Amino acid sequence: MAVHMKQSLALKQALRMTPQLQQAIKLLQLSRLELETAIRKELTENPVLEEGMEIQTEEPKEAAPTDTPTEPTMPEQDMQDP
Repeated sequence: MAVHMKQSLALKQALRMTPQLQQAIKLLQLSRLELETAIRKELTENPVLEEGMEIQTEEPKEAAPTDTPTEPTMPEQDMQDP
């Protein structure tokens, strides 16, 4: 009777629907009005949450280029040994 040894390795990948992922999918499907309503509802129901800064609807304007160098300038120092 012959005894045989065999080694195998199996790799399995699975996607788990975590509560955070479920919430993100739900929120991404909402329209802007529905999202704002949901946020207001959560803010009133949960006393720990605070309303942050208002969302700016305008895109930020690009700063005008300046004539100053991009690298900071350091004062010249004498590099002589004492």
